[in-house]
Amino acid sequence: MRRKGHIVNRYRRELPSDGEESLLFADNLPRYDVSRNADTLIKLVLMNPYNKIILDRMHMLDAPDCWLVSGCLFQTVWNVVEGHNPCDGILDYDLIYYDPDQSREAEEVMALRADALFQDLDVKIQVKNQSRVHMWYEPKFGLPYPELKSATESLRYYPSKVQAIALQGRGGSRISFDAPFGFENLLRMIVRPNHMLEFPDAYKAKAKRWKSVWPNLKIYPWK
Repeated sequence: MRRKGHIVNRYRRELPSDGEESLLFADNLPRYDVSRNADTLIKLVLMNPYNKIILDRMHMLDAPDCWLVSGCLFQTVWNVVEGHNPCDGILDYDLIYYDPDQSREAEEVMALRADALFQDLDVKIQVKNQSRVHMWYEPKFGLPYPELKSATESLRYYPSKVQAIALQGRGGSRISFDAPFGFENLLRMIVRPNHMLEFPDAYKAKAKRWKSVWPNLKIYPWK
């Protein structure tokens, strides 16, 4: 517990105060600041044992351009900052990858491989090929979706900027990150909309659930 508090409190001391009309954090931070915040985030994310195991093993899945993304990462951070069990309120653990084979059958085979690799974990793990999202997104949600060229390009289209984070484990202690909007909103427990695609209903529904689990979140409305 001392280690957890040390990480969180050190980060809080380094942050400037957040004014009522503050700028959109981290959208244009220098690379140094994003990297420094990434070190903090990774330490917090690894306090969730499921995240740690998935990051340790994911390279064994042999899924091209594979990343652990979104909810299991930022919600772990919120739990640690709030002093909760790091696993609380996390519904699933999402792995994304990019394979030019856009067949549903190939994606289902990858899902079965993930089931076998993580069968000892009592959590729901979802695996999605980002090369085929544009094929099912509009029929399901009623909005067109761009055809992506890489797995992490999808981060730019989540309803909230706080969702747009990805980590990649390669075995051992090597962990890469991608975060097009940085990490500062997340570490401050601030939720802001992302208008790359217009889906206010999805944003509002997610924000409502998050607020019910983490009531100290500061949520900006969809405008």
